[in-house]
Amino acid sequence: MWRNLGIVAALFLALGAFVYFYEIRGEKKREEASEKEKKVFQFEQKDIASLTIKTGNEEFALQKDKDAWKLTKPIETKADKSAVDSIAIDLASAKIDRNIDEQSIDWKKYGLDPPTVKLSAKLNDGKSYGIELGEKDFTDFSVFARIPGQNKVLVLPSSLLTSANKKLFDLRDKTVIEFQRDQIKEMTIEVKGKEYSFEKNGEDWMIKKPFQSRGDRSEIGSIVSDLEFAKVEEFVRSPEASLRMYGLQKPEIRVNLLLGDNRARKTLLVGKKVDSFYYAKDESRTPVFKIKEDLYKKLSLDPQKVRDKKLIRFERGDISQIDVKFQDKAFSFSKGSDEKWKIIKPEGHKDKPIIEYKIFWPVEDLEAKELIDNANLRDPHYGFNQPSAEIKLVDKNKKITEVVLGKLDKDKVYAKTNNERTLYKVDKKVLDDLNFKIDELLEK
Repeated sequence: MWRNLGIVAALFLALGAFVYFYEIRGEKKREEASEKEKKVFQFEQKDIASLTIKTGNEEFALQKDKDAWKLTKPIETKADKSAVDSIAIDLASAKIDRNIDEQSIDWKKYGLDPPTVKLSAKLNDGKSYGIELGEKDFTDFSVFARIPGQNKVLVLPSSLLTSANKKLFDLRDKTVIEFQRDQIKEMTIEVKGKEYSFEKNGEDWMIKKPFQSRGDRSEIGSIVSDLEFAKVEEFVRSPEASLRMYGLQKPEIRVNLLLGDNRARKTLLVGKKVDSFYYAKDESRTPVFKIKEDLYKKLSLDPQKVRDKKLIRFERGDISQIDVKFQDKAFSFSKGSDEKWKIIKPEGHKDKPIIEYKIFWPVEDLEAKELIDNANLRDPHYGFNQPSAEIKLVDKNKKITEVVLGKLDKDKVYAKTNNERTLYKVDKKVLDDLNFKIDELLEK
């Protein structure tokens, strides 16, 4: 009996092994083999060294250049990596939906005499492969194709035709000015003879010309982003003509980017307006091209927009003490070794724990409504000799930052800091915010 049970168990194990190896693992391998058989070509995108595309009377030759592509025909220039990668991916992954076998094939019927696109690829191992693409079928999702020398029509996904049926403009790199934003050390923008100079300091920007001030990180970062992602709208057919005719000999705008520790220079010139575009040129390259009016407007700087409107910037975690004088009141708050904030003044509430954000937000939100340069800050008109409020922040390194609020001017109040000579106007609401109510600050 035990012997019979052992035989049955062995049979079950054998059956299980058969099901696993043949039905489960085997099915996966059969599916992989079936998918491989459906592929038009048995190579991968990474194997492609060059591509040739013929559409009508145009022929384009593209050569792989490390991780990028370059056009070698009809002109030599950098290619649009995304566009060419798309062609290479679609070609390498193209699968046959079905074959059409007819004894006498009418190639014109399928748009293959002549074909819409002739596409060929040369691989890293020197082998070459080609395919011809005709018309899409009635679904618009498939395209008729043939391999040169074969007497049958292949039905493939139409994405291959969409990616390969391109004009020269589509295949050219359309980057307006190429740079890596993390390499920028300085940026100057000359607008109609007036120069603005910006210097990068970590994540912050300082304005060096025509005045010295903190730059608005968001606004200047937006200018850099617009330059980084700007695309050519149209290439000029005769760039060899005089730059004068495009307004580029004396450009309306000149952008200089100084990159890396060696301050390598990249320059963009912006010239005359044409329709709703502007002529432009990367000074290091030959082509003249058109850019959108939006970029021109962005580079035509508004001095007020590029300035940092915040009176002071700091990290809350770096501050160890805040002192506020408001009329006849004095408040002082300190952060202990336990990172908790407590009252120092007024004396009657000393060492009582407080809600941190309530003492910070009036200072963190202090933003200028108007900035005035070259003002005489000692002028009694501004009221700093008899301040309406004073704020002092001490950081963990004992560095002191001060804000002084002066006289009211309608719905604003004059303000200054100890770090800059700029005169600010801020919303008078800050005076109410600084008139702390102790009961509202205390932790419940």
